[in-house]
Amino acid sequence: MHVIPKVVSLLVLFISTCAIAADTLPDPLKGVVLKQAVMDSLNTRYAGIRHQFVPDSLPFSRLGLNNLQPGARQEFIQYLNAGNGKAGINRMQRMFTGFHDSLKLAGFIDNKLRGFYALKPQSPVHLPGIPQNKLKGISWQTIYSDTTAMLSPWWNEGIIQDQVTIGSIPVQFNYSTISGYNDGLKDAQFLKLNFDKQAYLDKVNKQLQQSYDLNKYFLDDIDIKSSIQSYLATELSAYDSLKGHISPDQVMFLDSSQLVNALQHTPQEYQEKVMALKQQLGNVKEMNQLAGAQKAAQQRIASVLQHPENASRIAPDLLNMSSLQRFMMSVKELKAGSIGTLSDVFMTGAAGSYLKNNRFIMLAAGKANELGIQDVGMQSSTGNSSYAMQYLRMGRGDVGAKQTHVSVLNANAKPQSNNGFNTAVMSRNVFVGSISKQCDLGSLGKIDIDVSKSSSSFNDAAAVSKSAASHFMDDLWATASIGLAYSGDVSKWGLSQKAYMNYSGLGYVNPGSPFGSRGVLQYGLMLRRNWLKNKAAATVRMDMRNQAVSPLTDDRRRSLQFSADARYRFTRKLTMSMNLLQNTLRENGVTAFLNRKLSVMSQANGKIGGIPFTNNSSIGIQQMNYQDLKSLFINLSSMHTFMAGPGMVITNIYYNRDVHDAAIYNNLLNIDAGYQYILWKKISCGSALIYMDSKDVVRQIGLRQQVSAQLFKRWSLALSADGRKNLKNTPANFYYGRFNTTTSLHYQIN
Repeated sequence: MHVIPKVVSLLVLFISTCAIAADTLPDPLKGVVLKQAVMDSLNTRYAGIRHQFVPDSLPFSRLGLNNLQPGARQEFIQYLNAGNGKAGINRMQRMFTGFHDSLKLAGFIDNKLRGFYALKPQSPVHLPGIPQNKLKGISWQTIYSDTTAMLSPWWNEGIIQDQVTIGSIPVQFNYSTISGYNDGLKDAQFLKLNFDKQAYLDKVNKQLQQSYDLNKYFLDDIDIKSSIQSYLATELSAYDSLKGHISPDQVMFLDSSQLVNALQHTPQEYQEKVMALKQQLGNVKEMNQLAGAQKAAQQRIASVLQHPENASRIAPDLLNMSSLQRFMMSVKELKAGSIGTLSDVFMTGAAGSYLKNNRFIMLAAGKANELGIQDVGMQSSTGNSSYAMQYLRMGRGDVGAKQTHVSVLNANAKPQSNNGFNTAVMSRNVFVGSISKQCDLGSLGKIDIDVSKSSSSFNDAAAVSKSAASHFMDDLWATASIGLAYSGDVSKWGLSQKAYMNYSGLGYVNPGSPFGSRGVLQYGLMLRRNWLKNKAAATVRMDMRNQAVSPLTDDRRRSLQFSADARYRFTRKLTMSMNLLQNTLRENGVTAFLNRKLSVMSQANGKIGGIPFTNNSSIGIQQMNYQDLKSLFINLSSMHTFMAGPGMVITNIYYNRDVHDAAIYNNLLNIDAGYQYILWKKISCGSALIYMDSKDVVRQIGLRQQVSAQLFKRWSLALSADGRKNLKNTPANFYYGRFNTTTSLHYQIN
């Protein structure tokens, strides 16, 4: 009989990997000592319970369970059969008799034995199947403004949030409607169905906690040292006929030389038996580490079980789950309707991703439609804002982690119509193929590599339709995109750094990345360092961008952005920071735009005259050049809050002045001073005086009143009215409303 060769090593390996994945867990029952301890405990538990004799339906001797008593055997069989139909039970029995992979069979049985050992009395081993509905909230908001720049003074928004659970799988339901902001010409409704993964993990974890004592599942209650001593005592007692007298502790804690000396007066056969046991257990160092290793293991187990995502990974082995429930355990995301996916693409469709055994797959399909009335007449014949897309991404590793992924995108665009307006664009097919990989450099950091290639084909009414994929290798450099990004840190210096380089050809098109640019070479660097236990910090960043503007000439647009930040926390009540920012844009060798700004900011809190306050202030000087116009601004801003009686006073001041009066931006002064207070127990109010002066544009003074109330526990109402008077008449007054109201009504179900 073979016993655990390295008990401590097994414990360390088990605990260090138990938070990774259930299917990669080493099984602590692979050692006979722990397995026998579990069976002894089960035999004791069912010793006093009478059971009708039933022939064994499992090959217990073959499964290493021949020491399990009849009562415990029958209960174990019932546990295995729980939740399985007759066909499932027959299939399981055929598996036991025909299983040729002894390691997989032993792993399956040992896991089930641990589950049986940890099962709480009279506990279900399946997820609840009763459908549930959890309405999270309903709200409606109406806004009225007399700003004539809007097509309609009314704006309405309604929101419904609900959660439906079927078969313990929760689906989040979100619906919103927006209307009135342009005379109903383009009202919008958005519906989204989203699998709530976190709620599902919480539900699975709750059922696990109700059905099992998970500490017992991880054998946290078994004293491994005592179990080894008991095992050795049993083994040594079998050699009594050889007239030897060595204790279990001597076998455990004497090294081989010491044990040989202790055995020198015993029969040779007895010496060989004892030394064989010693070889199975390992050296003295491991035995001395045993108690400490188990204590550390218990602490790690307790930490792991606090997080549902960790405990839920063992659910498929302990709960009787349907095929769909098991599948959803590995689904990362599943959503349909008005969704956001890929790289900031908002579309109507469906998307989902799946990760299991470090294998990742993502599928998405839908239609991205950015067409609006304001775009009509501005669309080129080759530029499309509406695409029907299909997307596939697969590989090893999760997104954002150590990964190697391959993805393909197919997109089709056709002339679109909306509210009677048509876009004069050609039909187009775009195919994009990408490879992304993250390389782990260990202590040096990581590198992300992304290589992408696109291909496009245009069709008119007279042309034969062609697939863009068939021309994928055409114009390789002009239709390719390459991205490299490095990130790392040096902990002992408090230093972190990032660097990147992106290239895209002038013919590169990717509807899955609508905000990406083409014909661009872009690179940058960021360095950040902390000192004095994070009391001081400094960051430097530089980004350079070189973009082609024509396929026929060498004209380019070059931009450079540089920023430097420094922060120092003097005390818990005072922090000062400084920021330097410069943006430069050059076109055809001439500086077309320059923005340079130096700012000093402060954050303070404390007491003045015994009254608590907080203050955030900044002062800055800004240089802005646009073609022949050159401005120099002084920027001041401050927000100050302090307690006054039962309420709080909040003041906001913003001042901007162009010293050169170059009229790039007007001189502006905004003052907002208000008082927030509780009128009654469930009614809170806010009153504010407003003054705005934008040179030669508008000058207003006004009053804003806000009221919010909690009604009948679940209803909440918020009202706001903002009335202003023009102190100066200008042609631009109509851009600024004089009266604005907002009404919001919310009903909270839970």
